[in-house]
Amino acid sequence: MAYVEIIKRNKKEYFYLTKNIRLGLNKWKKVRIYLGDKQPTKEELAKSAKKIEVESHKFIKKSGYAYLSEHDAETLQDLKEGYKEWLKQIPKSVREKLNEDFVIRFTYHTNAIEGNRLTLRQTALILKDKVIPSGVRAEDYNEAINGKECLEYLKSYNGDLNKHFLEKINGILTKNTDVVYGGRVRFFNVQIHGSNHLPPKHEEVKKHLLNLFKWYNTNKNKLHPFELAAITHARIAWIHPFEDGNGRTSRAVMNFILMKKGYPMFFIPFEKRESYYQAIEKADKNNYKSYIAEMLDLIIDQIRSYGHKESKIKT
Repeated sequence: MAYVEIIKRNKKEYFYLTKNIRLGLNKWKKVRIYLGDKQPTKEELAKSAKKIEVESHKFIKKSGYAYLSEHDAETLQDLKEGYKEWLKQIPKSVREKLNEDFVIRFTYHTNAIEGNRLTLRQTALILKDKVIPSGVRAEDYNEAINGKECLEYLKSYNGDLNKHFLEKINGILTKNTDVVYGGRVRFFNVQIHGSNHLPPKHEEVKKHLLNLFKWYNTNKNKLHPFELAAITHARIAWIHPFEDGNGRTSRAVMNFILMKKGYPMFFIPFEKRESYYQAIEKADKNNYKSYIAEMLDLIIDQIRSYGHKESKIKT
């Protein structure tokens, strides 16, 4: 998909028709056609779109991704590039406000999926205004505080995925709640209410985690970042390595992987939890192609709604 890119030089705006072309696995090239220093007309865009397609075909290769279509990979790359450029242009104060808003929304949605009773407004009062709404359960309040702390930890962490990292995240997310062994790999069996999936027995958890880390290190530079993040999320959820907070932990890890690769973070909307659970069930059956497509569908409009989006035209 080609899109109009606006580049500012010396306080003046210049318009380009831009298309991201994949040269290889996770290697991309921008093909640009200069449109001038004024907003292009529909006729000019249509004419330039034909030119950029001809130019693009010199570089295009067949999809080498395991699960993503070439179109979806290109869409994600467009969003990544737009997000990066947008961050450079907005003032620090605006970035801080938008980050604050994301923290509130991510915390609300990821906790609500797991049964937290706070509303979005109550979550905002707690995290932004530092107000404790009347009638709020202590556990719900603490989970909100923990969600914010978790995101702050993810941004400050310079390492990679490993057992200590997983335990740290789960420990933060379950702190000051009724979880007895938060941040500790379970040594007892668990069940998932409302799911047909029975997590591995506790004797097998460490073995499955070791396999997960081996798989991750083998594939972290082979799979598309979205594929890597989504499948890692699904595998953690399948193992269910902790007493509680497994869903929140796996969603935090998913965002950590995307953030490391320069992609914007996202949340699974509470309103779409049924579709989310259905997607997870696909992953449990190793149907990763459908799982990846459904996960992308759950969040793509959310990412497109960020302020960095430039106008797009289909080619």
